[in-house]
Amino acid sequence: KSQSTLNSPHSPCILTALNFTHRPFNRELRVPIFRGATAAWSHDPSPPHQGQGTSPPRSHLPHYRSRVAKMGGGGEFKGEGKGEGRGPSRRPGTTSVSLPCVMKYLVPESLSSGIIGKGGATIAQMRTSCDAKISLTDKNEVYPGTDCRVLTAQGNDEATLNEVTRQILQKLNELIQTSGPSDGIGSDGNCKLRVLVPRPAVGGLIGKGGATIKQMRESTEAKISIAEAIGSGPTAEQIVTVGGAEQAVQTVLNEVNRQIQMLNQDSWYLSWASSTGVGNLALAGYGGDMGSSGGHSYSSPGIGTMIQVAQGLPPYVMEDSRGFALSCVVPNRLVGGLIGRGGAGTKEVQSMTGTKIGIREIPDDPDNRSLNIAGPLPNTCAAYMLMMKRYLDAEAQSANAPGAAGSGSQR
Repeated sequence: KSQSTLNSPHSPCILTALNFTHRPFNRELRVPIFRGATAAWSHDPSPPHQGQGTSPPRSHLPHYRSRVAKMGGGGEFKGEGKGEGRGPSRRPGTTSVSLPCVMKYLVPESLSSGIIGKGGATIAQMRTSCDAKISLTDKNEVYPGTDCRVLTAQGNDEATLNEVTRQILQKLNELIQTSGPSDGIGSDGNCKLRVLVPRPAVGGLIGKGGATIKQMRESTEAKISIAEAIGSGPTAEQIVTVGGAEQAVQTVLNEVNRQIQMLNQDSWYLSWASSTGVGNLALAGYGGDMGSSGGHSYSSPGIGTMIQVAQGLPPYVMEDSRGFALSCVVPNRLVGGLIGRGGAGTKEVQSMTGTKIGIREIPDDPDNRSLNIAGPLPNTCAAYMLMMKRYLDAEAQSANAPGAAGSGSQR
């Protein structure tokens, strides 16, 4: 009775559809489906309806684009005008890049506050004195696997960014003096700063057989550690952590800067430079703090791949106004758990992701129903993941219910 539908002549142009089923063969789409929840791609999974087969007029579709803006909760760019602003509205996880040289720093919240200053006065002064563009992600936008916001600095040359590094280190040491040592910022005489570096630049920093980084460690007595790459291809980035005396850290980061800017004419550079690697973390609060519950969310190998792929897609894919659709087949017995009491479950996911979700009957298949999700590509994928969480929860609850013995054979 709580079933909703997407069967409308003004539905978005369905460019791709995903089938999710436990059956060995999907009769509706006539494509093989493997056991174990394997996904198979096909075209429009919907049964024929009026107007099917033609793309809807674009005039019917702008509401999907408007929903993208709503995902930030209206506060995504709340720092505008307070020294923390990021300019015109753009999709989460990106920043506008207009200058040729870029460096990205990971700064914990305590350091972020010191850099911004009261009413944004400090960061405004840094921008002026360094002649650089400096932006910070919002408080709820931290880099995966860390508690740090991303500071992106842009300048016309290497020297500009070296000066930004010097002023950040100055603020870092002031924080150590006033707040004491911590794992995130280091201690007096042994400060710590992390930067995000594209993988090709890391190769230059390490040198052949590790010779360059070995020589740098010996000459500066700095501790340099390099994390595994997140993502694939040249835009994959690695966290480089540098610890030691202030001048030692400065020297190492100057070399990091040099290695990065040697690559700023490469075709992939702008994509790397304009990505912050983060998104609005509101979804992490769904069903508990997924971002901090034992690190299970962001430590998953697939998360880095997903983020990297999303960052590498051009806006015309992520923001196509026609929208995208995903469809999967779910057992009838789990529909109640999927939609929740009075449809509360699907309504919550729709509200969080700005998508439309419908569950409808499949002709000649009384045991299963079709779950359909439509909206902008990133929103649709997010909604699909949330609905699959509800699916697995409902499946587990059904298996543990009295009289559930043998139900596994029906999957």
